[in-house]
Amino acid sequence: LDGSLQALLASTQHQISRLPPIIYACEWNAAAAAPSVRSDNFKGAQLAVQHLYDLGHRRIAHLTGPADNILTVVRRDAVLAELAQLGLPAPPELVIQGDFSLRSGRNAAGQILGMPRSEWPSAIFCASDEMAFGLIAGLHRAGIKVPDNMSVVGFDDVELAEYYLPTLTTIRQDRLTLGRKAGALLLRRLNGEHETQNVGFELVDVDLIVRGSTRKLR
Repeated sequence: LDGSLQALLASTQHQISRLPPIIYACEWNAAAAAPSVRSDNFKGAQLAVQHLYDLGHRRIAHLTGPADNILTVVRRDAVLAELAQLGLPAPPELVIQGDFSLRSGRNAAGQILGMPRSEWPSAIFCASDEMAFGLIAGLHRAGIKVPDNMSVVGFDDVELAEYYLPTLTTIRQDRLTLGRKAGALLLRRLNGEHETQNVGFELVDVDLIVRGSTRKLR
């Protein structure tokens, strides 16, 4: 039995050693011993909050992604840190759970509009463009204009962001650079160039793209 177990373990280790290297691009698993190339999500969320603050907004809501997603965690933590840095409140009702979908954006609009009007946020930062589109649509159906009545910021800068009405202010991820860097890292590891840095990550910078869904608070 011991000999069979040892043979099984040796065979398993051999199979593992033959697996190709794993590289995470964009998202990552903090518990996995694999390198990643990722956008600077923390900085992106900070840029979004700072932009809204510069426009005069002081009651800023955040629509998150799914609770167990690493992007949700980093972007939410950045929002809360930036609000604290700016001396702004972060009441629990203004941190709204979403799931990166259009539907959750529309549902969030209903949740916001269900609050007493005096407690409405004047601006919302959504953790994805898709949720921002759903949110804006939900607000529009209720007669709330963006950005006249509320400002909205997304995250990703998908192609539709430039053509949506209103055009969407968002955080741009450099997807081309992400892909190139991840591909280059994979090739290096395939060539055995990973002894000195087995696990780590590389950040790709992000940009705030200001369009028509945000404006100065009147």
